[in-house]
Amino acid sequence: MKKTCALILGGLSLAVSMDAFPQAQSTSAAGGGVEDIYIVRSVRESRTFATEFCAAAKTGFSADAGAEDKFTLHSTATRGSDGLVTSSKVKPVGSLHGCFGATADALVFNFYAEGAIGAMTFKGRGQCVWVKRNHPEEGMTPVRCYLDLDEVSSPYTGGLVTSNAINSFQDLGDVSLPRGYTQVGIFTLRLWKRR
Repeated sequence: MKKTCALILGGLSLAVSMDAFPQAQSTSAAGGGVEDIYIVRSVRESRTFATEFCAAAKTGFSADAGAEDKFTLHSTATRGSDGLVTSSKVKPVGSLHGCFGATADALVFNFYAEGAIGAMTFKGRGQCVWVKRNHPEEGMTPVRCYLDLDEVSSPYTGGLVTSNAINSFQDLGDVSLPRGYTQVGIFTLRLWKRR
């Protein structure tokens, strides 16, 4: 269960810098839109058993059988002609502190996270789903996650995060085992403003 939990929970992360994404399209900057979109890569720096930070009164679930992770978030660069990621680790832009707790379904985990980037802070709740074991090869585990951001600093009123993550035999750092994969997560963050 401990290894399963580690594999499932490993691919979680998020956060963004309001200044650090030169390739990101900001509808607000482009013409007074009500939405900003960012893309960031997470790298897990630590994993422990849940502490008081993950108390059920705050997260809404028990993390006793889960984990507590800390991530560094990195900006990314894409090729304008087709969106191919040309660099998944341009520079550190933020951090994420997350809690993960088991559910009745062994492939689904509750997810709570807090982040702070520059003057922006956020808190969110959601879930992660273990997609496939040993895919695309032995030792790899794709995970998809989401967070509904119910607390975001001004000027934002809310947001949504989706994650496409992959875990390997190597829990920490940015080098997967087996090698060659971009661990841990690639997150898309959508932040909304009032009209």
